[in-house]
Amino acid sequence: MIFRNRAAAYLGAGAAGVLAAGTFAAPALADDTADLAIKATGTTIAVGAPGKDASVSLLNKSDVDAKNVLVALDISKLKTDLVDIDESGCNPREDGWILCGIEGDTIRAGEDVDWFFPLTRKGAEVGPAGSITAVILHGGPDPDESDNVVTVDVKVEGTGPDLTVVADDVRKAVKAEGGTITEVGDLYAGNTGQLIYGAFNQGDQAARGLRIEVQLPKGATFAEKEPDCTYNAAMTSLTCEYTKAVLVPAAQDTDGDDLYSGARFYNLVKVADGVKPSSLTGGKVTIDSLSVQESPSVLRSAATSALPENATGVAANDVDPSDNTDDFAVVVAAEGGSGGGDGDGPGLPVTGVQVGLIGGVGAGVLAAGVAMFLVARRRRVVLVTPGDEKTNA
Repeated sequence: MIFRNRAAAYLGAGAAGVLAAGTFAAPALADDTADLAIKATGTTIAVGAPGKDASVSLLNKSDVDAKNVLVALDISKLKTDLVDIDESGCNPREDGWILCGIEGDTIRAGEDVDWFFPLTRKGAEVGPAGSITAVILHGGPDPDESDNVVTVDVKVEGTGPDLTVVADDVRKAVKAEGGTITEVGDLYAGNTGQLIYGAFNQGDQAARGLRIEVQLPKGATFAEKEPDCTYNAAMTSLTCEYTKAVLVPAAQDTDGDDLYSGARFYNLVKVADGVKPSSLTGGKVTIDSLSVQESPSVLRSAATSALPENATGVAANDVDPSDNTDDFAVVVAAEGGSGGGDGDGPGLPVTGVQVGLIGGVGAGVLAAGVAMFLVARRRRVVLVTPGDEKTNA
């Protein structure tokens, strides 16, 4: 019996069979051993929002690829009459479990994969909606199963912006020529790569102003300075504030205007000379809103996304701060690998922290390597120059 069917059989037997020690792994060779971990965030839905794309982070902590990876969701304790899960693309739920694959079925050594699952409200009731347990499974033994399971509460509470952050691992070297960035192959010691990350607003109020904080892993530094950001002396962390940026709630994002519910950012990152081939972990991106825009409809009728005179900003209070931060790794390849090549054509403009506004969230927003595997709506992507989002300082 192949692993996928065998895992499904465990799920059909109920939670006890899935979570029992040893049932994750099919018989495998020693080199199939991979140490996986899982954590879940973003399961609080704003009172005025129709739902939310919650997420799990799937981390391969070992130096071998994990194959035949599956995610199992136990929703037996979720109050599905209040909040339910869209199980599109997964096996039909059975005995309170949903079994899902991930794109490619493989998590590479050191990779951190963000996997989204949509929560949809049923009716207008607010408050606790039970819990969800997420389990990561793969086709070989796991030396530490203590972090293969996570349980999170699901709630409908609070009002305000709700930012969700996605940071992509840095795996490719880039070259900067003629105002563009182009991928040129695997990332080696001494090379420069591109860190790409994004945020989108799943709350019920617009966020005005964004604060970005980035911490690089040991062995990597920022390759350039952006005038509107501050850096530590070692060039390993930055803080930027974009006071004019506005992200409207995803449910209120419409075509035909210059207001957007998501934004993407990127920085050039240099790997130090002499760094051994490895996955440099410990990278972290955090994005917070600076204030709440109380009247999104006023913004929509304004000519600019800056706060108009007849609207009031208030101190920001993110509905669910658990998903305001995302981890990433800088993956340094071994010489003699598959690197090289001329890239795949034009890249992004070069100048440090760049901001591209993404309209909406949905069925698969792919922002130059930041893969947000979401559900429901695909929206337009518009790039703006850094000068459009200068601070007022």
